[in-house]
Amino acid sequence: MANILDSQDASIYTLTTKAPGPSGFLPLTPEMLRSSPSGDIFGWTQDAGMGWNPAELGRPEVLILSTQGGIRGEDGKPIALGYHTGHFEVGLLMRAAAEELRKSGAIPFAGFVSDPCDGRTQGTVGMMDSLPYRNDAAIVLRRLIRSLPTRKGVIGVATCDKGLPAMMLALASMHELPTILVPGGVTLPSTDGEDAGKVQSIGARYSHGEISFEYAQEMGCKACGSAGGGCQFLGTAATSQVIAEALGLSLPTPRSPLGPTRLDRRGGALGARGREDARRRRDHQAHPQRGRLRERHGGPRGLRRLDQPHPAPARHRLRRGRHSSDRGGLVAGESASPAHRRRVA
Repeated sequence: MANILDSQDASIYTLTTKAPGPSGFLPLTPEMLRSSPSGDIFGWTQDAGMGWNPAELGRPEVLILSTQGGIRGEDGKPIALGYHTGHFEVGLLMRAAAEELRKSGAIPFAGFVSDPCDGRTQGTVGMMDSLPYRNDAAIVLRRLIRSLPTRKGVIGVATCDKGLPAMMLALASMHELPTILVPGGVTLPSTDGEDAGKVQSIGARYSHGEISFEYAQEMGCKACGSAGGGCQFLGTAATSQVIAEALGLSLPTPRSPLGPTRLDRRGGALGARGREDARRRRDHQAHPQRGRLRERHGGPRGLRRLDQPHPAPARHRLRRGRHSSDRGGLVAGESASPAHRRRVA
């Protein structure tokens, strides 16, 4: 007990109780001091305290949320394990996105709500906590978004069957903010092994004499070909990643296998897309008609939010009307030419 309570190091009694604080000045204006919420101003104080250049404060702020878990060393080796591969390397995506945002003149923020793995809790009472996780985490993620009132957009990074649906729920509820979802892809399959779904049954197969003890040892060790990414099969995790792309919440090819280079590239693309979405949303809010015209005719092509549907061209609407049997060949709500009305009558 004496060894635990007494380190034999006299330096522990030399304490630093004060520090000069960051140098510089907050870019405040008299109007901000009179009318801004006190939290906006104190937020800048804390930003400077964390080491951000105070002269850069006031730039657009973008929140990056993630389900990151574990502690990964710079060399990729684990310092502390995560619950699963799906959240172990998403920090690389966040970092690449944050660096891209910073280069573009924005201020990135990052928050985390880690997630469990029901593969790890199968056969235990831990499943009782794994199953309701999605709704619980979605609530917390929404609270984190609202707790940064000055954010101009939100980027969500998640991968697996609990954290990814939770992130989708949270982002979909942010109707007034540009949002984008970044699935973390899949773990690389082993070149000579089973996938992460099949390998979970080695205990049952060994018990029924279907595989040898040595085979179970080897296959159980080598199923995950990389330290990051979700399961390779189309379970809830991978299916949700595909759905995220189909809904327009994520960039294309979300399920591509992961590796450090791909993570960096995807993170950089995500940061650029988040910046572009924020600009487009500002256009809509400041000049609704001009923003719609730019998006329809001259803006960047790509995925759209569900609350911004793309109307079909007029010629397509007319073609549908000609081939419809409803009301003499017209879709309800469409107008008819005088000649057509006479023909129907």
